[in-house]
Amino acid sequence: MKERIYCKATAKGVHSFYLATNNCEYFLFNQSYRKGVNEYFGNGVILKEATNFSKCHHDDALKRTMSKLPMYIKYVEKEYNIEVLEKTKKRFKNNKQYYKRCA
Repeated sequence: MKERIYCKATAKGVHSFYLATNNCEYFLFNQSYRKGVNEYFGNGVILKEATNFSKCHHDDALKRTMSKLPMYIKYVEKEYNIEVLEKTKKRFKNNKQYYKRCA
C-alpha cells in the first residue's frame, strides 16, 4: 500500500493530519482549518503528491502545509521506527533489522 496523507476536521476550526501506511495510522500535526487544504487532503493524497508544490495553484495555506509535512514525517519515522520517505529507505537499506513495518 502506498503511503497516504489525509486530514480530518477534528474540532471547530482545526484540522488533524495523519499518515497512513500498511494498515497503520500515525498522527502528524494539528493546524487551523483552511478550505483549500481540506479540499486537497480531505480524501487522502499519496505521499509523492502531498509534497508536490506544482499542485497547489498559488494557494498559500496549501504551500505552508506541504512545507510542514517532511519535517513531521521524519519525526514519525524516528519515533515509530518506520521507513516512509525514499531518503530514509535508501539510508537504511542495509540495516533493515532496526526498522520495522507495521503489521
